Amino acid sequence: MRQYKSHADQELVLLMQSGDERVLQEIYDRYWDKMLAVAYNRVGNQEEAEECVQDVFYKLWKLRSDFSLSKNDLSNYLARAIRNQAFNILERRYRQRLKSENYMPETNVNHVSPEHQLIVRELQQRIDTSIKSLPPQCQIVFKLSRQDGLSNKEIAQKLNLSENTIKSHLKKANKDIQGDIGLVITLAFALSATINAS
Repeated sequence: MRQYKSHADQELVLLMQSGDERVLQEIYDRYWDKMLAVAYNRVGNQEEAEECVQDVFYKLWKLRSDFSLSKNDLSNYLARAIRNQAFNILERRYRQRLKSENYMPETNVNHVSPEHQLIVRELQQRIDTSIKSLPPQCQIVFKLSRQDGLSNKEIAQKLNLSENTIKSHLKKANKDIQGDIGLVITLAFALSATINAS
């Protein structure tokens, strides 16, 4: 019987492509404990952690004929795979909680509703339109300041203008843009109040 304990990971990956299940067993023996520890730290449940590791090995075996590593680092691949699988389990657990009767999900400050996404897009469009409607020189000054991060002094030197002229252009740009987006911001606050009240 061929022994694989002395083989490097890269050799095991190549041998696994031939379909020898003993190769998978060797990889399993080498990495099971580490993978289980990572999975358990993420999902906090022994049974789900074991399921997580088994799923990763099942997928590895299923993909064996096309599986390859660009670098001799199977451990890094398995670590990433186990993290992704753990994430899938956590996501599934969350969906099950949402489906359970009388479950009210906690407010997730990171969740962005479609309504808020719409407002953000509208706000960005308004800002872009407002910038484009500025007088040409005012538009250049605003972009150099806000997009390129140049100071008033640097812009003045670049455009051969006085710093006071730069300040005047920025003041006008800010005033015009804030006026144009005021309606969208008002809408955003109104929608937020409606969502929080519901």
